[in-house]
Amino acid sequence: MKKKTIFDPKYKKMIESLKSIRMKQGISQRDLANKLGMAHSYIGRAETCERRLDIMDLIAILRALNLTDSEIMKFLQKLL
Repeated sequence: MKKKTIFDPKYKKMIESLKSIRMKQGISQRDLANKLGMAHSYIGRAETCERRLDIMDLIAILRALNLTDSEIMKFLQKLL
């Protein structure tokens, strides 16, 4: 049976990168969640890999972190 993606080292690295971007910008989990119109626990669970992000969630978070489309594409390319 294939491992779930939340346990994949590449997925964990993606989450670490996402968290790093948020922290470098000085944005709290609560502030990010407010920008996205969701509960802050959603961001917390995503950052601890308790909740899996789909591609649309990931893009929404990257946009909420003010990344340009070009920066988002570079972020996604690094995952491949």
